[in-house]
Amino acid sequence: MLNLAGSRSAGVQKIYAPIGPAQIFDFTPMKTIFLDIDGVLHPSTVGELEYGPQGPKVTGPGVCALEERLARIVSGRAVEIAIHSTWIYMFDARTLRAEYLPKLGHVARIQLTNKRIESRALRILDYVRRRHLSLDQYLILDDAPKEFASAVELLPRLVACDPARGLDDPIVIRHVEEFLR
Repeated sequence: MLNLAGSRSAGVQKIYAPIGPAQIFDFTPMKTIFLDIDGVLHPSTVGELEYGPQGPKVTGPGVCALEERLARIVSGRAVEIAIHSTWIYMFDARTLRAEYLPKLGHVARIQLTNKRIESRALRILDYVRRRHLSLDQYLILDDAPKEFASAVELLPRLVACDPARGLDDPIVIRHVEEFLR
């Protein structure tokens, strides 16, 4: 932090700045990964939705089991994760980061698409348009490609995951890694 008060001597103002390593600024454009959760971070058959005094909770072995794998892939990259999953109707971004996506939230910014828009595809289109994303700036990971029939412009950016494997599929991993290059 600069000390702008400094000291004055004979009309000269001294400005003190911290001495330390030079800051390196990375001007790589931010990339966005649109993330579905069920069928991508865990098989679509995993997890039970329960309602308790604190609200909804998804429980069971294997819930978001592949979150750490995605976190390792995006770590150190200029990436934001935009959740377009139906989970946005149950949880806010803070809850998702803290309870289900802590490792991913540590290495990437997590955002939610607009939950007032019912269609996944239209939520993504809204997000892309509001942020003026070009085709090479986003990738969609989802296990329900039929959801995108109404938005054919998104199909070239869609990686259709096998709902039983999600990110456990080497082809999906390869698509994500190529996108981040």
